[in-house]
Amino acid sequence: MIMPDQEIRVPEHIYTWVDVDAYLAALAADNRWPSWLQECDAFWDGLEMTISPQASPEEALAWLEKVFGVSSTASHDGETVLRLDDVPGRPSARLLPVSVRQREPETPRREPRWRERRIVRSLGEPLPCPESSFPGGVRIAALHSFKGGVGRTLHGVALADAVAQRGDRVLLVDADLEAPGITWMFSAQGRRVDFGYEDFLALLHSSDDGRPDDAVRLGAAYLPNQLIGNVIVMPTRRSLLDIAPPRLEPTDLLTPDRSIYYLTESLAALADRLGARTVLIDLRAGSSELAAPVLLDPRVQRIFVTTVSDQSLYGTLRTIQELARRAPSRTDDPASVAVITQFREDGHRELAVSAATRLRDAISGTLEPNDHEGEDRTVDRDVALEPIFSVFQDRLLALPASWDAVVDLVRRQRLAEPLVPLVEGLAIPEEPALPGRGSAAGPLHVTVDGGDVTHLRGVLSEFAGRLAYAETADDTDFLPTESLRNMLASHRTEPPLCVVTGAKGSGKTFTQLQMCFRGTWRDYAHAVGVESVALDAPLAPVLVSKNLSESALERVGEIQRNAATPAGVEPATQLELRDLIDEALRSQLTDMQWRRVWLTCMARALGLNASPENVERELAEFASANMRIFLFDGLEDLLQDLLDSEVQRQALRVLLVDCLDWLRSLRGRPLGLVIFVRRDLVQSAIRQNHGQFLARYSDYELKWNHSEALRLALWVAQRSGALPQDASGAAASVLSQHLSTALHPLWGEKMGSSKSREARSDGWFLAALSDFNEQIQARDIVTFLKESAALSVEDRNWPTRLLTPAAMRKALVQCSLGKIRAITEESPQVGELLRRLGSLPADKKRIPFSPETVGLSSQELEVLAGNGVVFREEDQYWIPEIFRHGLSFKATGRPKILAIANLVRRQNNLD
Repeated sequence: MIMPDQEIRVPEHIYTWVDVDAYLAALAADNRWPSWLQECDAFWDGLEMTISPQASPEEALAWLEKVFGVSSTASHDGETVLRLDDVPGRPSARLLPVSVRQREPETPRREPRWRERRIVRSLGEPLPCPESSFPGGVRIAALHSFKGGVGRTLHGVALADAVAQRGDRVLLVDADLEAPGITWMFSAQGRRVDFGYEDFLALLHSSDDGRPDDAVRLGAAYLPNQLIGNVIVMPTRRSLLDIAPPRLEPTDLLTPDRSIYYLTESLAALADRLGARTVLIDLRAGSSELAAPVLLDPRVQRIFVTTVSDQSLYGTLRTIQELARRAPSRTDDPASVAVITQFREDGHRELAVSAATRLRDAISGTLEPNDHEGEDRTVDRDVALEPIFSVFQDRLLALPASWDAVVDLVRRQRLAEPLVPLVEGLAIPEEPALPGRGSAAGPLHVTVDGGDVTHLRGVLSEFAGRLAYAETADDTDFLPTESLRNMLASHRTEPPLCVVTGAKGSGKTFTQLQMCFRGTWRDYAHAVGVESVALDAPLAPVLVSKNLSESALERVGEIQRNAATPAGVEPATQLELRDLIDEALRSQLTDMQWRRVWLTCMARALGLNASPENVERELAEFASANMRIFLFDGLEDLLQDLLDSEVQRQALRVLLVDCLDWLRSLRGRPLGLVIFVRRDLVQSAIRQNHGQFLARYSDYELKWNHSEALRLALWVAQRSGALPQDASGAAASVLSQHLSTALHPLWGEKMGSSKSREARSDGWFLAALSDFNEQIQARDIVTFLKESAALSVEDRNWPTRLLTPAAMRKALVQCSLGKIRAITEESPQVGELLRRLGSLPADKKRIPFSPETVGLSSQELEVLAGNGVVFREEDQYWIPEIFRHGLSFKATGRPKILAIANLVRRQNNLD
């Protein structure tokens, strides 16, 4: 996009007083007036300058000559004049007289107009702030677009319907007085219009005492007749036969005896009387004064709808920039939101991502800065300001006529799904109390068993600390995930032969333990919640993590004895099995010999007196009358040099491929095998076609998508006892769309009060803990909860939530350090690259960075990118928050990767 030059210069042509007026206004808005200049008003017959008594008229005229250029002023018939342009090549005889008057400074009335009537020096300052919030806690959101035809009205209808479906009454106002869309839908429904927006404006204008009483009283009497579902529709006018311009405009209400925010405050009062907590206003497109009094109220949430086309995007950006100058959002005002529409993901991806980045940065400029006492708010800003993507849909090109038909189409096309953050922001509940521990309407103090929220935070931190490392977690409860359900659903009647991969910290050891503790495959299926699993095969752990606690090892030993045959036979110990593997690693074995070594481990774990020479016969004989499912974990303990040792890679490759193939060859497949192993070890062991191998078992991979990550956070809080649960509110039972609300008692709705412009807490959590591959690990989640709860213990400012915003932000540092340690153990090569980044001097620890700045080659950066540690955007590299904090890098900008991730998620939802 080629952006027009925004530097304020002398106009190339000054034809009339209009050009003079516009240039002087631009200088005032840019704070380029001298301190003594109070006002400049240009008219068709002259220019009037008002200065303070301390300045002289000669000084004012000299300044005028300076800003308009040499020879721009002259003396004519005893008065100073400003030369206007004439035909080129001749001296201009078109003159604008200039008069200067001195007056004591005054505070001029400023009004929410795009073009204010008086050109005063305070144009360089924002408009006066509203004195209070809207009455009744009403929230107002206005949809605006610089160009028409971008889907603004349609998204407004979708938003109103979505908020209404949540149980909140919505007042939907069609304020597009020149091209009303909602009005046509409502009329096509066959509904009579008793009261319209023009009626409301006229009643407000007719008020002789500057109060909206009549407008509110009459609107409240008639508008309930225009209720559809839970949406009260206020069309522009009562009759569509009248297509003339409006008789009254919103700016006509800006009289000296009224508040400059008279219109929005009156709409809020009307909504309050109607019992509507949300007002949605569909505004006129473009830089129209019809929209100015609404857009220029900072309490209104501005929703900008644009396509990726140059005209639409540039106009939207300029509108946002003007609002940043005139009416910035204060701490308690809602942040603006951009919605990017009508693009195809396959053809306009880069345009959409670029547009999202520019819009996010522009909206960031509309926020008044806050003092956060040194807190890093990078994630907050990213999450709160990230634009919404609404991809092109063919079926929305030709809309039906009536309201019901349009709403039905919107629902079928799921148009409101990308708007969920907006819906949740507009349908805000009261700040919740911890469930079962008090009421949000009562005192903000939570008690439990004679203690208080401090005790609950300690309970959560202690439990999460035990859970963070499965080796020391004795708890036998667990949260079923999609990968576990997939594995069980695919093996209802025959034993599984599969590989379960995952990164370090993804929950492999924990999952194997919980599987062991259930004893049989069918009992494990019952615990996961997968029905109709007929396979009742005993589970036989072979190898487990060597770091298990004593109590966990004792329980594993009991499970091994239960699976042994004949009953009462003592199976081989973990030490004996490791010695067998260690001896084999010191030998030069063929693939067949390695297969027999692994099979011997399985046989001896059952108590069979087998050796590599006879193990295949022994297992085949055992399998003719028995069923077992073998479980392997802790392989990284045995194969610690796998990256550098071909022998260790061979050993693992044979276990993953040859052993599974041999078990598949047994008639009837009576023996199963589940191998829990780190993904990077698989890639090292199977160097050819490892992609195909991983794809074969991809349904069982331990990956935590965003919904499951939120569910895990809820489960930990409930399982610790810090949050109560019942059958319907248990983490495993909560519907995905209700997870965000269920987590409010844990960390609140937002990283601030519910009415603040802060990021939503669940979105912040996901953005903070995800890497650039959109991966999030279970251990990171649990560690985050542990650290956040511990840091929240002494915080008395947030008694209705367990985790406080400040504690959550501080906890990210410890999580980042832990993440770096984990990935270093998992991949020494990546760990070494991270060590080099961490050892850089402070002045080089800034993102984005170039390869030269950090001293890494393109090949080394590709390794980091493959592990989600960096992302390349053109010639610059970025680091995600989960690594940035531990490496002590400072953020000086934000990458497009956030927009890319958002776009991919939205597209996946539509697919």
